[in-house]
Amino acid sequence: MMGSPSLCVVDANILIDLHVGELLPEVFRLPLALVAPDVIIEELKDPDGEELERRGLHKGELSGEQVMEVAGLAAEHREVSINDLFALVLARALGATLLSGDRRLRRIARGLGVSVHGTLWVLDELVRWEVIGPSEAMAGLERMLARGSRLPQAECRRRLRRWGAR
Repeated sequence: MMGSPSLCVVDANILIDLHVGELLPEVFRLPLALVAPDVIIEELKDPDGEELERRGLHKGELSGEQVMEVAGLAAEHREVSINDLFALVLARALGATLLSGDRRLRRIARGLGVSVHGTLWVLDELVRWEVIGPSEAMAGLERMLARGSRLPQAECRRRLRRWGAR
């Protein structure tokens, strides 16, 4: 595939979307090194955080200084969960891409110069790297939407059309 994997910090909503889309095992076949803050891994029950670690999800821990950065961001951005801010601060500290579906967190990340992508980008990568085919991506996205994943409707329709046309 690729020489060295791209480093991505993933928040809970991406993992949950992929889980309900029944595509979570496949994401670990991408040329990505996936990291999640320890607080996110600990909170995950379905999918199970420990199981994700066994599959290849790396646990990231923040320093005391980084936790203080989270506290400062939390005071400024009360609309975003603390755990999501842990993911942002970890991504920024590692120089990694943040994978998040939370629109507010994505806006903050961009403002801080952190590269950010969402669930649909992950699906695109699964197809691009031929981990899954377009029909599998389409079925996974349809499962996500049927089970209440909050994804941008216009972007979903565009992908469903593109993947269904092959």
